[in-house]
Amino acid sequence: MNNVGIVSLWTIVIVTIVYKKTVSIIIHHSFFIIDLVMKLIVGLWNPGKEYEITRHNIWFMIVNDFLKDGDWHMEYGKWKGEWQESIIGDQKVFFLKPMEFMNRSWWAVWALARFYKIEPKDILVIHDDIDLPVGKIQLKLWWSSAGHNWLKDIITVLGTKDFWRLRIGVDRPINQKYVAEYVLTPFKEEEKNLIDDKMNHIETHITTFLSS
Repeated sequence: MNNVGIVSLWTIVIVTIVYKKTVSIIIHHSFFIIDLVMKLIVGLWNPGKEYEITRHNIWFMIVNDFLKDGDWHMEYGKWKGEWQESIIGDQKVFFLKPMEFMNRSWWAVWALARFYKIEPKDILVIHDDIDLPVGKIQLKLWWSSAGHNWLKDIITVLGTKDFWRLRIGVDRPINQKYVAEYVLTPFKEEEKNLIDDKMNHIETHITTFLSS
């Protein structure tokens, strides 16, 4: 499904009929058609007020900072998530918050990407990672699931590991038996300050993905 951006030089004389989402514009007898690259940035989290500031929901903190002024649209029927879209340069970028819990978030990723025909290499998944210390950030293309079932499911429905991941460290608990409970606890104040200090680095990584 093509999406088209339009370059306007002076006065638009004629706008032709929209056909298959391609728009032709005649500006002083010259045609200007720019195909927009479609990209998807999705944050994995657990929806619900009680989870908003927990380690598992570090995406919530990032997206609220990155998209301060945007309006979220709810689309539960098609891809079970809230989304925004922005035109950034020659790209149409979708920001997606699945409204299912982590282990069901694969549906939203698959459904939106399928609907807009977004290639896996143009998808960025942002998530917390207990194997990295708090504030450590890693961006990489083609990564294994590292044992995370929800990432295995995304790999399965996309049919490839060839998508981007932004891992944001939340550290491990001292007692490894309490990992599930630990990721649902809020950050300590000093940890939250550390993440706030890293926000520019996170935005730089997102920009790197958009430039890929």
